Amino acid sequence: MKELLWVTLAAPFLGFFILAMSGTRLNERQAGLIGSLTIGVGFLCAFLAMLDSFSSGDLALLTLYSWVSVGNFQLDLSIFVDNLSLVMALIINGVGFVIHCYSVEYMHGEKNFTRFFSHMNLFVFSMNLLVLAADFFFLIVGWALVGLSSYLLIGYYTEKHSAVLAARKAFVMNVIGDIGMMIGAIILFEYIGGISYSDVFIGAETAFANNPEALKWACLLLLAGAFAKSAQFPLHTWLPDAMEGPTPVSALIHAATMVTAGVYLVVRCHSLFELVPGVMELIVIVGMGTSFMAATIGLVKNDIKQVIAYSTMSQLGYMFVAAGLGYYSLAIFHLMTHAFFKALLFLSAGSVIHGLHGEQDIRKMGGLMYKMPVTFLCFMVGALALSGFPLLSGFFSKEAIISAAFLGENGSFILWAFALFTAFLTAIYTFRVLFLTFYGNYRGERKPHESGAVILLPLLILATLAIIGGYWGEGLFEYLGHVHGLQEEKHNGILMVLGIIVPLGGIYTAYRLYIQFPEIPAQIVERLPLLHRFLMANWGFDSLYDLIFVKPVRVAGCFLVNIFDKKVFDDLIDLFGQFALFWGEEVTRFQDGKTRTYGLMVFFGAVFVITSIFVLHHMRNFS
Repeated sequence: MKELLWVTLAAPFLGFFILAMSGTRLNERQAGLIGSLTIGVGFLCAFLAMLDSFSSGDLALLTLYSWVSVGNFQLDLSIFVDNLSLVMALIINGVGFVIHCYSVEYMHGEKNFTRFFSHMNLFVFSMNLLVLAADFFFLIVGWALVGLSSYLLIGYYTEKHSAVLAARKAFVMNVIGDIGMMIGAIILFEYIGGISYSDVFIGAETAFANNPEALKWACLLLLAGAFAKSAQFPLHTWLPDAMEGPTPVSALIHAATMVTAGVYLVVRCHSLFELVPGVMELIVIVGMGTSFMAATIGLVKNDIKQVIAYSTMSQLGYMFVAAGLGYYSLAIFHLMTHAFFKALLFLSAGSVIHGLHGEQDIRKMGGLMYKMPVTFLCFMVGALALSGFPLLSGFFSKEAIISAAFLGENGSFILWAFALFTAFLTAIYTFRVLFLTFYGNYRGERKPHESGAVILLPLLILATLAIIGGYWGEGLFEYLGHVHGLQEEKHNGILMVLGIIVPLGGIYTAYRLYIQFPEIPAQIVERLPLLHRFLMANWGFDSLYDLIFVKPVRVAGCFLVNIFDKKVFDDLIDLFGQFALFWGEEVTRFQDGKTRTYGLMVFFGAVFVITSIFVLHHMRNFS
């Protein structure tokens, strides 16, 4: 049954190929059906493969054929099937299928409807390839295709300048990480002589015994790829701008594809990272720092999708903290619950935007709980799960990470305090969006309306998963224990109580600020204008990168174009042209059509040839 994962890999690509080749020949219903069904088939096959894994073992290397064989080097077209790749495939295709179904109604009327679904299918295929790859070569291929897919979908509105810039920014930032990851893989191959996971993970300690510094650089370069793809500091600035794409794209990027790739890479390669002192601590620091930073920025943003985007950065930071502390199954558990409630939040936000005819500013919303009741209830479930409300999915996974930050072997009070305070901020900005969007009086100009059944049904499915997903934790830990070893969860009664009280305190704080005393936030902004501008400017990273990288490159480019190219190369080329014209004009003087002129030229030519032969002959004799 594990062979069905080939179908999981192939089905989305088949959908992409059919849709890409059909052009405009398919109508919306046909394109949506092909795009959604191929993802649904992939999910079904992944589910059946997971059921089979319970009885037939948890590890398999399925080889389709041997692609490259040179000396001792072998590169096969293979997929690596273990419990981790099965869980990831199930999340990718399951959540992806729900988002595809939602997109059929949400994207109705778009002029490039078929192109949208073809790129969505390419996105899912790329992520499937990434998590099912059996070696670093196909991991990198899937990694690059995920970046390409995001570029195509973020820039879907090609006539919108901001969308084109956002797509370019996402592509460039991810390519920086991709290059680092490729160099890291090359270092591994240079020392180990193979690129398959089995060769690398088993042989790394021995191969790098005499040069641990090379292994450190390989791991750091791999982490550069992980940090870029999962929008972690310092390669995080692309993610908020990626909201320029259609809302289903945002949901797919944040819940089922792309940003989860970095977490997967850390979990998959943890045996490498554990060999290098300080790397695991670096993962924890970057994760916690990004989580806190994103939470503070989320407090002030007014675009409903951008606030949710910053929450993704923050929650991914929690996953990196869990992985850096050695709780790999816990990182995947939070990845799973996050996929449910983050897809729910984005698609609920999309329903609001759809109902308001494209409006995304929460300051122009309000009072929608009565006009869009189903969307409101679904957004409420997602907000509660994200905030860590007791008994919802986010509570189980996030509370476990916060506890591990203190009780884990490498945990500390400072790390726990940051994690807990970030959870408090998360509850505030999440319910700020909820209250400003659905409570109070309507402040907009466009008449709102509830979305149709095709949009609401996926929301209800995801809301159900966001409620019950947390109860699958024990089973998931046991299932992934075959990959990472059983990891003992550590709990403390006081910490658990604080893990409940703090998010509830954040929700109550948001209620006081935005329902009971709505004038207070404006007063805080007036008293702390510098802090507000600092947060609105995303901690100044965009300006800093613009100053350090963009402007110097732009100045250098202007110099090369306006000075070097136009004044040097252009003038040099013009000089050659003028030289050719000059001699051309001189030569034309001898072409006067007179016999005596041509006879004289033949005579002097013959004299020149004879003289040259005579001179060369005597020079050869002389030598």
